[in-house]
Amino acid sequence: MSLVVNHNLMAMNAARNLSTIYSRLSKSTQRLSSGLRVNSAADDAAGLAIRELMRADIQVINQGVRNASDAISMIQTAEGAMNVIDEKLVRMKELAEQAATGTYTTAQREIMDSEYQAMAREIDRIANATEFNGVKLLDGTLHTFHEGSGMKIHFGTGNSSAEDYYFIDMGDMRATEATGLRVGNSDPREYWRTTYLDAPTATSYLGESARGATTTSDGVFGIQYSTSLDSSNDPVWQMYGYVPVDANRDSVTSLVDKINRGAQARGYFNFRSMSSTELEAARLTVNGQVIAFSSVGTNLDYNGPTAISTVGINGLNDNMTSVALQTAALMNSNYASTGVFGVVDGATLWIYAAEFGESGNDIQIVSNTTAIARSAPTLRDGGAKVLTADAWWDEDNQQFELQISMDQGGDHQQMRLFSLTSLSGAGDVIDSTATVGYLGTLTTNFSGTGFINNFPGTDEDDEWVEAQNGSGNTDWDGADIRTQSAAQLALGALEDAITRKDIRRAELGAFANRLENTITNLQIQAENLQAAESRISDVDVALEMTEFTRNNILAQAATAMLAQANSLPQLALQLLNG
Repeated sequence: MSLVVNHNLMAMNAARNLSTIYSRLSKSTQRLSSGLRVNSAADDAAGLAIRELMRADIQVINQGVRNASDAISMIQTAEGAMNVIDEKLVRMKELAEQAATGTYTTAQREIMDSEYQAMAREIDRIANATEFNGVKLLDGTLHTFHEGSGMKIHFGTGNSSAEDYYFIDMGDMRATEATGLRVGNSDPREYWRTTYLDAPTATSYLGESARGATTTSDGVFGIQYSTSLDSSNDPVWQMYGYVPVDANRDSVTSLVDKINRGAQARGYFNFRSMSSTELEAARLTVNGQVIAFSSVGTNLDYNGPTAISTVGINGLNDNMTSVALQTAALMNSNYASTGVFGVVDGATLWIYAAEFGESGNDIQIVSNTTAIARSAPTLRDGGAKVLTADAWWDEDNQQFELQISMDQGGDHQQMRLFSLTSLSGAGDVIDSTATVGYLGTLTTNFSGTGFINNFPGTDEDDEWVEAQNGSGNTDWDGADIRTQSAAQLALGALEDAITRKDIRRAELGAFANRLENTITNLQIQAENLQAAESRISDVDVALEMTEFTRNNILAQAATAMLAQANSLPQLALQLLNG
């Protein structure tokens, strides 16, 4: 090679080699300091992608272990409460056995029943109070999760029911609930339950499951409620609404949905002190539908929501009660279209929205004459939710019935149901200003037709079961032990209650064992995945240290040679000086 001064190829070569070696030394230092073979995608693109997926699975599996551990803690909490409930049930059965013998008096059995009911209330308290992380465990709440499946315990990496989760349902361990153990009677709320519908499912049409021909009939029944007492300690009844039943469309569930929307809005017309002449000049607008009064004929002509309908008042001789009845007949026979029911109290026509829960602002009641000025301008006071309906499962007869209960307890919180002809305005107060009127079949004095039929299932004496304010009328065998025969029946009910509780407790034990096995399996999965991830991601320190030592020596050698190469062009100066 010629001796030149314009460039130093040997130094450039040494510098390039030093740069390469230094880069390798830097990577070795990074790997040894981080402990990772793959620190960036450039190190191993495919390996990095696989590693991140494995890391995600490892993290998820470890969280699944914690989820399963939390579920075990929850089960242990519930089982601890069940253990206390078991003690109470055993004591209740002991009391029932004591009361079942004939050597005690009625007064003594009353004392035994007092402790018996205290045990039932304590079971209710425990079941209502037992919770885990804010979730009630033993009051039946879990059964409402995931459409009745229970609480979902998730522990896998996906969302497959066969691999990644299962459901836990602890049942209702309350003593005095129909869905619970059904022993004792401490429910302070009043409720009514049909014995008539016999529906095989909550959603089947009532006409599909009828016992007899009358059951399939359509009709209406009424609900009243009281939240206060008068000076004589009698309930002050208010109207909740009229429940229309279409047996070919309605199910227990649809009736429940109607009632739970809230009370029906109401308003009124006052026909007092009017003559037929004044009335014939009037027009009433209800829900946008116009009603006229005609002195020609006595027919009721409903002409739909967009045309004028007519109430015939010929021959009524200014009898405004008769006019009110005729007007109610027109509304009721077409309630699906008019959107209202009419109820007559003297010469006052009370009007109720056909739909439950409406506030009333959408239904206007107006007149084009001052003769009917004394009326409520809008339907109002709708939507009050003072009672609750639900589909009750009769376990003994394997059928669904309609149950309605007050939301609060106490003597003033009461309810009653009635057929349309059972209350005729004789002092049955529905609010502070009016009495229940007649919503039944028209008498022969009127040619108008279409008053609504009674729904054949509203006879309170025969077709409804009432339990009022914890009065001891709960319809199961273990309600009380006040008599020898009741105590004997309670023995069987308590045996069933203990069995139901033990079945649930055994299921919880099985769940706990499954979760323990699940935790072991998940830990093994996480361990193996961690090992696989380590093989991809972690550095082999021994091999990398060898590489580091090699690169370190090469870097030192390259540095020395670069220094030597940088001094070589000085040889040319020596020749020039010579």
